[in-house]
This record gives sequence, C-alpha cells and structure tokens, in this order.
Amino acid sequence: MDNGDGTTTTSAQDFVDALAEPAVVFDRYLDVVAANRLAGAVSASLTVGTNLARFTFLNPHVEDSVAGWEAEAHRTAATFRDSLEQHEADTRFRQLLGELMARSPAFASEWAAGADRPAHRGVTTFDNPLVGRVLLRWEQFRRQEDPEHVLVVWTAADDDAAAHLDALRAVLSR
Repeated sequence: MDNGDGTTTTSAQDFVDALAEPAVVFDRYLDVVAANRLAGAVSASLTVGTNLARFTFLNPHVEDSVAGWEAEAHRTAATFRDSLEQHEADTRFRQLLGELMARSPAFASEWAAGADRPAHRGVTTFDNPLVGRVLLRWEQFRRQEDPEHVLVVWTAADDDAAAHLDALRAVLSR
C-alpha cells in the first residue's frame, strides 16, 4: 500500500473498493487515503481527503450531531497520539497538532490528559441523513510491512444496521 513517499498505491483503493462492507485506509496523519463508496455513503468523514482529527474536532456540527461524540473524540485523540509515538514528529504532524490545539479546546483537553492506547475494535453510531442512525462494529488492521497506513472495516452491529447498509447499497447501485 505504501509507495515509500507517504502515498498509497492504487491497490489500496482497489482493495477497499472490493470489500462489501464500508472500509477506509488512513495514514499517520489520520488522512483518509482510500475509501469505498459505501463508507462515504455512511458518513462524509469516510471519504478520501478527509482528515479524521480535523473532522472530529474542528467541524462545528459533529460534536452536536454525533451520538457518543465524547468516545469518538477520545479514540481519535488516542489514535493521533499513538501515531506520534510510532512515527517521528515531522513538520506536517507538528502543524496539524498545533492547529488542533489552537482551534479545539476539546482536542487540547484530550491531548493534555494523555489519551489511553487506542482501541483497535469497537462500535460506532453514525447518524446518516438517508437511513437514520446506523450502529456499526469496526476493526482496525495494520500490516507490519506498511506501518504508515491503517485499514478500518465496519460491519453491521445488529439487524437494523444491516438493513440500513443494504438500503445504502441500493442507493449506490442506482
């Protein structure tokens, strides 16, 4: 997946496109670098080019509209901190960290608290404008030979979520 210059090969996009479930690949800065259409249909945060930390902490609508936002914020800050521990802080990382600290009191508070190790699986609720609330299980995968990128795949947590994902698939197939 890694070209050696921080970018991903087409194979990362091809891989997530081949999955039947919502899936994304994000990099060390929490930038979504590959995403399938179903992931983007579930949430605007799951589209290529979105920075998950900025989306979580700087989007004025997210905190008020996302069920369980505090848990998501905690997990995002923990993932960002974990990335710093795994990779050297470069100019881009320092700029992003500075932006988040300056513009988001919630991020600054999470960062100062020294977030726990990030979870690698869990459950997230998405509020989708087309199908309503969708409860999805997620799991992160990392290849040893590509420490720069993380794959996240979501699956339905219950029958309602499965029906909602099927409805989104139907919309995408039109």
